[in-house]
Amino acid sequence: MALRMISRIHILSPRRLVPIFLILIGLVSGCTTGQPNSPAVDLGETPQNAVDDVFTPAPQGLEDPETQNSGDDAAQLFSSDQLGLCFSYPLGYTQNLTGDTVAIAGPDIPGAGDTKGRFWLEISDSYDRSAERIADEDMDLAVTQQGVSRANLGWSGISLGGEQAVVLDGMPGQDLQRRVYVVRDQTLYVLAFMPARSDDQAASDQMEALYSAVTNSWSWSPCSEGE
Repeated sequence: MALRMISRIHILSPRRLVPIFLILIGLVSGCTTGQPNSPAVDLGETPQNAVDDVFTPAPQGLEDPETQNSGDDAAQLFSSDQLGLCFSYPLGYTQNLTGDTVAIAGPDIPGAGDTKGRFWLEISDSYDRSAERIADEDMDLAVTQQGVSRANLGWSGISLGGEQAVVLDGMPGQDLQRRVYVVRDQTLYVLAFMPARSDDQAASDQMEALYSAVTNSWSWSPCSEGE
């Protein structure tokens, strides 16, 4: 009986145990082997070392080539090689350049509507006439065609950038104007300031500030450094 039971027991030989052993090793290694652990990376963030390696220059201010700060902290400089002239005007005033016409206006005055200090410059051919002759012709037109009394017109002379200029005060227009006439190299420059003789004190003060700044700083290109 005992011999019969032993005969039914199959003793596994070493050759059959080897494949089984290899299969078990493979299963164990599959359970324990995976992708190496690595820190989670948020794709929406930039690694700190990449940020540290990037240099961002500080923003630089850009200056209008026609308008720069002048040496006077209370004024701005208009400079144009194309027009061949330079002058300063008060800070806070706005500039408009159209062709050969330059216009500058003072800040808005509360309760004054569109009334404010203004300056415009117009450049044209003098047709071989002097500043005095052109000013006299404009004065005659104001008297004969626009009914202005000659006695109400002021006439004086100033130096503008080393050139002799004529000033006519009280000339007619949308507002009464103070006009400055100067000729250089056969080119006529007419500087008009308004409102002249105004009852609006704020507008009058703006106009006087413009007149003083422009005429005292006027120079011809090339402009000296600091103007």
